[in-house]
Formats: sequence, structure tokens, C-alpha cells
Amino acid sequence: MTREIELKDIKQFSEKYNKEVENKVIEEKIKEYGLDRVCINKRIIEENPAVFNIELEETKRYNQKDSLRCWAFSGINVIKRNMANNLNMNTMDFELSDNFITFFHRLEKANTTYEKIITSKTIDLDKIVKKNILENPVEEIGNWKTFVGIVKKYGLVPMTVMPITIEGENATRVTNLFSETVRSNAITLLKLKMQNKNTEQLRKVKATMLADNYDFLSKAYGEPVEIFNYDYIDKNGNSVSLKNITPNQFVEQFLSIDIENFVFISNVPKKNRIYGQKLKNPTSININKMKYVEFLHISANELKELAIKQLKDNIPVMVGIYIRKFADKESGVLDTRLYDYEDLVKYKSLNKEDGILTGDIELHHWMTITGVQIEEEISKRWKVEDSYGNNEKVNGYYIMNDNYFDKYVFTVIIHKKYLTKEQLELYNQKGIIEN
Repeated sequence: MTREIELKDIKQFSEKYNKEVENKVIEEKIKEYGLDRVCINKRIIEENPAVFNIELEETKRYNQKDSLRCWAFSGINVIKRNMANNLNMNTMDFELSDNFITFFHRLEKANTTYEKIITSKTIDLDKIVKKNILENPVEEIGNWKTFVGIVKKYGLVPMTVMPITIEGENATRVTNLFSETVRSNAITLLKLKMQNKNTEQLRKVKATMLADNYDFLSKAYGEPVEIFNYDYIDKNGNSVSLKNITPNQFVEQFLSIDIENFVFISNVPKKNRIYGQKLKNPTSININKMKYVEFLHISANELKELAIKQLKDNIPVMVGIYIRKFADKESGVLDTRLYDYEDLVKYKSLNKEDGILTGDIELHHWMTITGVQIEEEISKRWKVEDSYGNNEKVNGYYIMNDNYFDKYVFTVIIHKKYLTKEQLELYNQKGIIEN
């Protein structure tokens, strides 16, 4: 074969393809029924029943729709059982407002962008752009540390106090308009720097910009309350009324999990990376004054052991994962053997390290592990709560086989008390900038 594909090559490809009679049969079936329906292995579904011998109490499923708030909903799912129990409420009746979290998340990101401009050593817009400061200034992307930062600073409110809005169900419109606004404000700040305005003067202008941003977000999501009342029915059927409580007081009184002591424990294999390394990602946080995400890189089996410890203590496990392959929403099964792609369509798989290196897989979604099936002291499958309602999968949750955990789980959020002594010592070492 030459450097270019020639017509004679296509002819040879075709001849080879048509020599195998089953290729045409498979082709017709895929054209009619679709790739996944033809390739699915029903036996693998049967091997993953929705049975777990460690399983947390059921809660009402959230539906993030197109809000891109998986990180916020997963964070909520970690703490909502604890808060419901402290309120003496049935867990199925208790919901927290994601709109409240998103409002301050977006406002904080705008402030961070303005501060990056104000404190930048350059006033050259081209250089600012190359630093990616204006690339995604207020996108709806976060993680556990983002969630904790918002909760510790602003508190939380029940869903009934600040319910979801139309714009809260779809991130695109707000992101597009708000991003342009923030970029325009950033350029204004740059121009003022060119006029030799000092930091104090720039921050006065920033305050005006943030007031306008607050106006925009309030109209899109509803204005966050400073004080609210909360009426509910407790487990005993009694009517309870909380009066004149602030979002911070709500958290202080009813959240007894120490969320600041949860850490990122990861399995992200890369060339020259060894288990036990403490790493940090300098691009993972863009809320002002928040530290970079730091994580301890250990084996997938160690991740599982820590997750099981936390589940046994009745605390869900937030999990960063890749779920764009080998997932069946009808059965809810996640299993690397689920589709016979290799035999039927010449699919070639990558191992986890090569998949990460080539950009084939990445952490793109956050969910919450709420159960596990253990047999002969070995985990077999995991119950993973998603945030897309309860109409798909098994009442809204996935059944994740252990092999899927090995390949596609990147991070689990674990309280420090569940780490071994050695793991804790490794985590407490100084972080290394991730390459």
C-alpha cells in the first residue's frame, strides 16, 4: 500500500469484506436494529442482578436533565441521608436545592475570572487568552471540592425553598450568555489596567460587575434567600416548622458529616506514575481561593476496599467515572463484556493507561455508589446512583460490574478516617504537580 488510499485498495478491502458471508448478515442487522442492540450479550446482563448485600437506604432520584450538574447532585447524594436522619425525615421526602448551589458556583467563577485579570502580570489580551483564563470562565463543571467550598461558605436550602427553574434544567443558554458577559467584563478590566488603574480601583469596578452578575443569575435561577422557613412532616407523622433559619444555620444544625475531611483517592495510571504518589491538578479548580484538587494515586483494588469501608458505615461514595462505553440504560448494567464489539465489528480495546494517555477515556461524570455485592470477601458488582431520574436503568441506578470499576472508575471521595495509616501518611505528603 502507498502513502495514500487508492481505489485499488478500496477494491481489495471490499473483496476481503465480502468473502466472509456473515459480514453482510451483521451489516443488515446493524442497519436495521443498531449497533448496540445487535452486539449486546444478554448473558452478561443475567450475570449482573440488582442484588447487593451492602445497600444504603433508598432516596428520591434527582433528574439533572441538561443542567450538567452531576457534581452537585452527587455531592447532595452523599449528604442527603445524613441530613434527612438529623431532621427525622423519611429520606424519600427530603431534597436539597441544586439551584442554590449553582447560583453561587457561577457567581464565584465569575469572580475568579475577574481576579485572574486583576492580578495578572500581563495586560496583553493574546497572552491572557493563551493562559485559557477566558476559555470557559463560568462553565457548569465542578467536583467534590467545589461542592464543599460552596456549602461551607453559603450553606444549603431545601428544594422547596429554591426550586428548579426552566433555565436551571439546561445549562447551555445561561452559560453562553453569562460567559460572554464575563469575557466582556474581563476585557474592560484589562483596558482599565492599561490606563494604570490600581488594584483598589479595579476591585471597585469588579464589585459593580458582580452586582450585575447577581442580577442576571437571580432572574435565571431565582434569588437565594438569606432567611427561610421550612415546614415538613417527620417520620412520626408530626408537622415540624423551622422558622427564620439561614442556609448556613441549616447546614450547621442538620449536617453532621464532616465534609471537609473527605479526600480524592484515585486510580489514574500513566507512564512513570507509581502507586502511593500524591498529585495535584492545577487546572481542576477555578473558584477563587480554593486549593487545587489533590489526590492519592493507588490501585483500583485499594479504591474498592476504601469504598466498602465507607459504605459499611452507611455513607455513600461519590465516584468520578467514564460511562460512554459498555453501558446499557435499559438493564442498567455497566460491564466491559456487555457488547461483543470485538467479534462483530473488529473493535480494538485499550487498557486504562493507554486510554487515558490517548484521550480515549476521561473522568467526565460524577455519580454515587450506594451499595455493593461481596462474595467470598471479593466485590462483584456495585450499585451506582445516577442523577437522571428513575425512568431508566434500575429505578435510576446502574449495576456496575467489578471489571468496569477497574477500567473506568477514576476517583472515589473517601473520608480520611477510612484510609489506612500508610495511605494517610502518603496523602499528607506534599503534592506533586500533575504532568
